[in-house]
Amino acid sequence: MELKPISCRIPEHLDRLRQTQQWLSDRSGIPKQQLNDYIKMRHIMGIVVAKKIADALRVPIDDLYAWKRQLE
Repeated sequence: MELKPISCRIPEHLDRLRQTQQWLSDRSGIPKQQLNDYIKMRHIMGIVVAKKIADALRVPIDDLYAWKRQLE
């Protein structure tokens, strides 16, 4: 079984916290444009970046994306 990220959930978490991408950039050290690329699914974040973002948002790494399970 293969897992595939289908959408980025960072905007949901920012809404929940009533915060902005700039706030997340400041907290995580990830440039705002790079965050935007992840949100728009132009790039999929690596584990180190995902950990920084998840820690800043106080969520498990798995909660950064909505996932789809596919049979191979």
